[in-house]
Amino acid sequence: MDLWFMIKERFAFLSFFLIIILLSVFLLVATWKNRTNIPKSLTAIITIISTIFIVASLIAMIFITSFGYNS
Repeated sequence: MDLWFMIKERFAFLSFFLIIILLSVFLLVATWKNRTNIPKSLTAIITIISTIFIVASLIAMIFITSFGYNS
C-alpha cells in the first residue's frame, strides 16, 4: 500500500497529533525565550512535559501510519 494513500486515509488522526506537536513546540519555544522571567523548576517541568508530549505524539503518529499496513 502506498504511504501517501495511508496518510490521506488517516488524516484526521494524524492532524490531531500534529496539532499537539505544534502546541508543544510553541510552548517550549515560549518558555525557552522567557526562561529568565520564570523559576528554573517551572522551566524544567514545562520542558520535560512538552518533550514527553512531542515524543508521545510522534510515536502515536508512527503507530497510526503503520497500523493496518497489511490490511
